Amino acid sequence: MVNKSKIKGSSYEAKIRDLLTKELNMKFERMPLSGSLEYLKGDLWTPHDTAAWPYCIEAKHYAEVNWNSLLTAKTSDLLNFWRQATREAEVMKKKPLVIYRWDRSKDYICWNDDINLKLQITYSGFDCHFKMGLLQDWLDEYKKLA
Repeated sequence: MVNKSKIKGSSYEAKIRDLLTKELNMKFERMPLSGSLEYLKGDLWTPHDTAAWPYCIEAKHYAEVNWNSLLTAKTSDLLNFWRQATREAEVMKKKPLVIYRWDRSKDYICWNDDINLKLQITYSGFDCHFKMGLLQDWLDEYKKLA
């Protein structure tokens, strides 16, 4: 039986792979074996030049991503995404990056470095600290700084 959530996740990873490849002029690929190799983590990577890309990417597409629990609960989808990206970034010796969306939303991004957007939210709580904004805004700013 086909797992619809795995298909949804795989197609979102492919969409983000194609977007990043086009926008950043760098070849991105889905991670071999879905990140199950001990030394390769995340959902997307740059296999031809791993040093050129400083981030470990988690890409998530859920039916809903509830933001209202960020201030009241130690766990939420978004916090779990960030914690996973942080763990996997440590293995890869890179910075965590979460790219996500929910049904019928735009693409969003969470990061924690010196990139700042005109419109962003900074979150700090429950041992997590990151910024959130629209993916396209982040890509535009990254390209200016690269």
